Amino acid sequence: MTKALNQTKGMPAPDAKVLQDIQRVGWHVVSVFSSEGEEGPEWAFSLGVFHSFGHPEIMISGLPLDTCTAIINEIGTTVRAGKRYESGEQYADILADSYKCAFREVRRRYYRDYVGYGLWFYERDPFPLLQCFWPDKRGRFPWNDGCSEYVRSVQPLLFIE
Repeated sequence: MTKALNQTKGMPAPDAKVLQDIQRVGWHVVSVFSSEGEEGPEWAFSLGVFHSFGHPEIMISGLPLDTCTAIINEIGTTVRAGKRYESGEQYADILADSYKCAFREVRRRYYRDYVGYGLWFYERDPFPLLQCFWPDKRGRFPWNDGCSEYVRSVQPLLFIE
């Protein structure tokens, strides 16, 4: 069971905005940023793509948050138009400069730490989640030999048990 999109009365404004965005557009992008003094990658994830279109939610990390948000919105727009992204596949139509993105299915044991707000929205309903990976300048992904250490360090491999 997911949250009722039209029942926002008495809800905190940020939660109401999430539900209104999902009702209006089909999804909301949640940005997760480092607190002052913390280190580590920032990330963003969609909320509502599965509810609205039956497509796995999307998360991406390691890029500036506005870039992460823009990528998720681009993916959401193409999903709304009927495109599907699959785990294990690479796609050249998302990033600039003909870099390919790769998708992997996130293991549920990582949901609480990375997409906890999704657990609030979907309540007890399970929802699928794909992590969108971007390559280093030589086109290597974090699991490839020779991939840039920086690219490896800011994109956790949440598809590994």
